[in-house]
Amino acid sequence: MRSSLKIVVALAATTALCGYAFAKGLPRPYGGSSKDSSAKTHARLKEAKIRPEISFEIITNAQYAAAGTGLRNRDTGTINISGFVPPLQKAILYWGVLCPTSSACGSSIFLQREFPSQNSFQEFTGILIGTGSDMCWASDHAEYYKAELPASFAPPSGDGGEYVVGIPSSEQGITDFSDPWKSADASLPQWEGASLVLVGTGTSTINIMDVGLAGAPFVSLPVPPFTYSVTLFGTPSGGPVTWSSINADGQVGSSTTPIANEFDEQVTINGTQVSGPSTGPATWDTDSDFNGNDTSPLPQLWDTRTHDISRVSLGSPPALSVSVTSLSMAPAFDCIETVANITAF
Repeated sequence: MRSSLKIVVALAATTALCGYAFAKGLPRPYGGSSKDSSAKTHARLKEAKIRPEISFEIITNAQYAAAGTGLRNRDTGTINISGFVPPLQKAILYWGVLCPTSSACGSSIFLQREFPSQNSFQEFTGILIGTGSDMCWASDHAEYYKAELPASFAPPSGDGGEYVVGIPSSEQGITDFSDPWKSADASLPQWEGASLVLVGTGTSTINIMDVGLAGAPFVSLPVPPFTYSVTLFGTPSGGPVTWSSINADGQVGSSTTPIANEFDEQVTINGTQVSGPSTGPATWDTDSDFNGNDTSPLPQLWDTRTHDISRVSLGSPPALSVSVTSLSMAPAFDCIETVANITAF
């Protein structure tokens, strides 16, 4: 059974500190960071416009797998996904792009299953699920899309596969696979990445959150932390609880050079840390959820992160209170935006 609901959630608005100065063809050593030359404090600041509602899709008797790829300075990307249990109930492709002007951009994308059993490239026109501010790359704004895929894109055998994402030629930016911090052009679309979510069959209830969440920015953490709270729909199965987040523009620092105490984000859910560095016991994933790990070491800038959060108390009724802050408690400089969350419980 499938149904879609909308609920009001508490979202903390932040302030984006990004401007638009850019010299075409020059490197951007601090791109994606509020230290970039495009990130200037103006008297008139852009405040994040966060929708008061998050759209929920609920799928029962299910489980899911999620994976992604970065697309900056590329015309294609590869998604390797594992852990899918057939038969397919739903397949969703998410993607994000920074637009050079106030006009829409990046609304369509190509996808092909490469393995097993190759199919043909098919173009999908996305549904706009959110817009966001520039993430310190001198763009005008960010746009996030999703497309529901036909059953023919399910893995025909096994529990995963390899998929190739393609950017339409009319929407491409730089395509030479160069380092984004050494080669950037804000007069062209700057693609962030794409993520595939396959919902299969199992014993859990899946909650998918995207509209209203997509494009919510958090810049210069931890003042204030990015926080939202939602009530989950469904009865806990008693099995493992899994949570995934899809995020745009994460990085380790400048290109492959980490910068201490500036990109040390932590995620806590219901008061329990689930990812990021810590001085306490390493009972969680100690890597940040915002390091661009979908395509590491380069181009970074896109994350599809999944955690077993069974140790987190969901309460009754089950709910999530998600907060992003930093270990150093000094201002972080990563300009990042969230795209979607998926929870199985």
